[in-house]
Formats: sequence, structure tokens, C-alpha cells
Amino acid sequence: MRLFTAALVIAIASNVNAQSLTILSSNATKALIEELGPQFEKATGQKLTIRFDNSTALKARIEKNEAFDVAVMTTTVISDLAMAGKLAASSRKDIARTGVGMAIHPLATKPDISSLDTLKGALITTPSITYVEQGASASILRSIFARLGLTELMNAKTVYSENAAQAVAEKKAELGFTQISEILNIPGATFAAPLPPEVQVYTTFAAAASATTASAEGARRFIAFISGPQAAAVIKRKGMEPIPPDRLPPIAAAQLTPAQREAVDAFKTARGVEISGPFHPLLRSPELMTRARAMGDYLRYKSALPSRVSEFLILLTAREWTQQYEWNAHYPIAVKAGVKREVLDAIAEGRRPSGMTSEETILYDFSRELHRNKAISDATYERALNAFGEQGVVDAIGISGYYTLLAMTLNTARTPAGESGSPILRPIPK
Repeated sequence: MRLFTAALVIAIASNVNAQSLTILSSNATKALIEELGPQFEKATGQKLTIRFDNSTALKARIEKNEAFDVAVMTTTVISDLAMAGKLAASSRKDIARTGVGMAIHPLATKPDISSLDTLKGALITTPSITYVEQGASASILRSIFARLGLTELMNAKTVYSENAAQAVAEKKAELGFTQISEILNIPGATFAAPLPPEVQVYTTFAAAASATTASAEGARRFIAFISGPQAAAVIKRKGMEPIPPDRLPPIAAAQLTPAQREAVDAFKTARGVEISGPFHPLLRSPELMTRARAMGDYLRYKSALPSRVSEFLILLTAREWTQQYEWNAHYPIAVKAGVKREVLDAIAEGRRPSGMTSEETILYDFSRELHRNKAISDATYERALNAFGEQGVVDAIGISGYYTLLAMTLNTARTPAGESGSPILRPIPK
């Protein structure tokens, strides 16, 4: 009987290893997966079937119920598919990030794009450019063209392609713009330079298991393999950057202590949603999380300050702490509440915005002095007092302090921010 049982276990294990995992990977992570895939097969004995396409096309295929086990795509697409129930959110792992670069033919002269001015000059003088119309870089490039006042000109010069670096290699366009990781792995294309620092935007790629995979354990092993420390050297060699690990990630439900479970249940009862963002690391101290959530309930939803004003103040705090998760979460809320995008975009870039309302101007000065001077001048205090009253001033202090606590928590935990289309926060020069 024992021999039969042992044989059965071996047979089941062999069957699991024999099952092929189907991987859907973005073109930007193609070179990475092509190298790590065979390493995984050798280490585990599990076979892989790998299919490549751009993230947008892969998303459409998954939405049409194409069968797969693991998806490796931009974090934006991964998040959308997890929300739609197509991916197992608990299996998600950020893998790597890469910036946007310019590809040229090996025999072409390399343009200078080290600054915004030289990039503009290169775009004006080139006869043609190419990028993937629905690719991860498309929205980034269009926003740059708009900022430079070149939208119409670049539309006339653009030759859309399925792979920008390949199109340049085949001389279908003079300049190609795409993820640096793609350029470095296309024979016949040369990586000329990254976008200038002031407009460089990084795209983060993540992996997650299909919500309906029949090989959940194998899928998780593959995700752990391509995100583990053994993958770091390959990630760097392929023109990407490893993602620093989340120090205090979400705790699996089965591992929650009774106090943590009570805190989670209280959170759901109070807010009607699952915990997210800073509350995952805060859950390590369940009573602190519960008390912080209660303070947030008041400051976020019931303070003396109107929503438009409080959301503006939250974003000022996120900017001071260069806290991208906090910024991403509240940027669309602030816009919906009536704060002008151009005002918020200036704040993201570290500039004093023009066009602020009188209330926004008062809070901008109030927040800046509080965070940087650690005090409020008499003039700024009087203006805030006249605009918001004593309770409003105290609530403004509370909002600044509360979201500073959350920003400190998120920065310490290195909680992934994901992508939301809102501006990227770069460190404020000292």
C-alpha cells in the first residue's frame, strides 16, 4: 500500500511537471523571458509555451478568453485585467522597469537628444519617426509632442509599426522610439540614447497568473523565478532595472493573526472595500492601522475643508514626499473635484503653478512652509485663518500630518505605485 501511495505521488508530481505552462509576454520583456524561460525549464523540468505581442494586444486576447497560465505585461494592463477577474491579483509580482529610448540604424548619424531642446531639434529635422500606435510608449510620446508644440508635425512624420526598433533596422523610418529593452535586443537597430531626464518615463512590467489556470502552483513558481534575485543580472543585461522588493507586502489571509483579521474586518465595515496601499504595511501593527484608518475616515470624508481643497492638500503632501502611490491615488480624485490639471502638473514638476484659485494659493504656501520650514509665518497663518477658520486650519494640519504618515509608511515599505497615467514625481532638487 505504501509503495502504491509513493508511486502515485511520484506520478502526480511528474504529471504536474509535464504540464506545459503558457506564458503571454509583452514585446518589451521578450528578451528577458527568452533567456529566463529556458533556465526555468532546466531548473524545474516544466515546459513553457511562450507567445509575444504588445501589452494592449495581449489584453484584448485575454479579454476574448484566450487560454494562458501567466501574463507578463505593463502594470497598468495587469491591474486592469486583475480588476476584471482575468488575473489572480494575489499572484501579481512587479518584475522590472525600463525607460523609453531612441533607436537608429547602425549607419545613421546619432542625434543629440540629451535635453528637451535638442530632442525638439532632432524631431523637427528628422524626415520620419516610428513607434507602436497602441504600445506602452505611445501615450508618453504623444504627451511629449504636445508639450513641445509638435503634435501636428509629428503626426505627419509618424510611420506606425509593430516593432519600432525593427522598423528602424529595416529603414522604414529614421528614428524609432520604444522601450530601451526592446531596442537592445533587435539586430540591425542601435540604441542611440534615452529620452531626456525631464521627460523620461519608466514603464513597469509585472507578472500575474491567470484566474482560471489549472497550473496555479507552476504559474507561481514561474513568477517567483523571473522576479527572484537570480533574475537581476539578466534583467540589467536586457536594458531593464530590477524592481526593489516590497518590504512589507500584503499578508495572505491564511497568515493573519486574530488581531490583524479583526483590523481587516473593521476596515471593510468602515469603508466597504478591501485594504490597499499603506494599510498593508500598517497591518503589521493592527491597532495602529485601525486608529490611522479612523483618523483618515474623518480627514478624508468629513473635515471642515471642501473635497477640492483637501485633495489639493493631499497632493501637495505627496509631492513633498515624492510619494507616487499617494499621488496616483488622489490625482484623478482632485481633478474630478475641480482642481485644474495644469496646476497639478506644475506641482508634479516642482514648479509653483500659475492659475491657482485663492484657496489653492493659500494652501500651497501653507503646505510649503509647514513641510520645508517646519513652521508657518504670521502672514500665511492669517490668510489661512481668514479663508478656512480655526477648525479648517487645524484640519489642514491634520491632513498634512496624516498623509505624511502614509507617505512615510509607503516610502519605507517600498509599496509599488503601479501606473495610472498621472504625472511622474521626480525627486525635488535640494
